[in-house]
Amino acid sequence: MHIIPVIDLMHGQVVQAIQGQRQSYRAIQSQLTASHALLDVVGAILQVYPFNCVYIADLNAITGDTTLSNHRTHIAEAIQAFPHIEWWVDAGLKSVEALKPWLDSAIRPIIASESLPDLQTYLELRHMATDSVLSLDYFQDGFHGPESLQTDPMYWSQPTIVMSLPKVGANQGPDIKKLLAIKQHTQTPLYAAGGVRDIADIQELSSAGAEGVLIASALHQKKIMAADLHGFAQ
Repeated sequence: MHIIPVIDLMHGQVVQAIQGQRQSYRAIQSQLTASHALLDVVGAILQVYPFNCVYIADLNAITGDTTLSNHRTHIAEAIQAFPHIEWWVDAGLKSVEALKPWLDSAIRPIIASESLPDLQTYLELRHMATDSVLSLDYFQDGFHGPESLQTDPMYWSQPTIVMSLPKVGANQGPDIKKLLAIKQHTQTPLYAAGGVRDIADIQELSSAGAEGVLIASALHQKKIMAADLHGFAQ
C-alpha cells in the first residue's frame, strides 16, 4: 500500500481542506506543528514517517482566480529542501500552456478531471506529461469532468486517483462503495483520496482493492502514528 500525505496550499499557507468547500478553508491546525508554512509542515510530516512522496494541491491555481498567484515558488523551495521526495502537484491544469511551467523532473503533475474543459485537453496534457496522474473528482453533485474519463478506463493513468471530495476532512470515513464500484470495471491501480480517519480505514481501503491512499487530517490529528504506518508497510 502506497500512503501519500496531502498538503493543501492557499494564499501562501497550508490550509485545512473540508469537503471541497474551498471558500471555507482556513489555516491548518496541526498537532504536528504550529506553523502554517509549507517547509515546516513537510518537515513535521516527515518526522512522523519517511514518506517518499508528497501530494500538493495548489488551491490558488485550482480555483482559477487569476488575481491569485500560484505556489510554484513555494513548491520549488520544498523540492530543494527535500530532494529525495517525489512531488505530486495539482495545479488545476486546464491547458498545455498551463502545464509547461510545472514540467519539472521532481514533479509528477496531477491532471484533475474537475479542471478539464474537454477530453481533447486531457489527451494533450497526457501526451506532454506521460508520467502524469489522473484524478477522478467526485463532489456532492457527482463526477466533475469529461464524462468519458469516468466511464472509460482506457484513458486512465497508472495509477489513477479516486478523489471523494465530500469525504475530505469530514471525519466520516472513506467512500468504500465508490471505490468498489469503480474497481469492478478495471485492473488500473486505484489510489483512494478523502475521508481516511485512522489505520483501520486504510486497511479497509486495501481490502476493497486500493493500491494507494492519500491522507491528511488523520496525520495532523495524530490519529495515524508512526507505529501504524511502519506496521502497515510491513
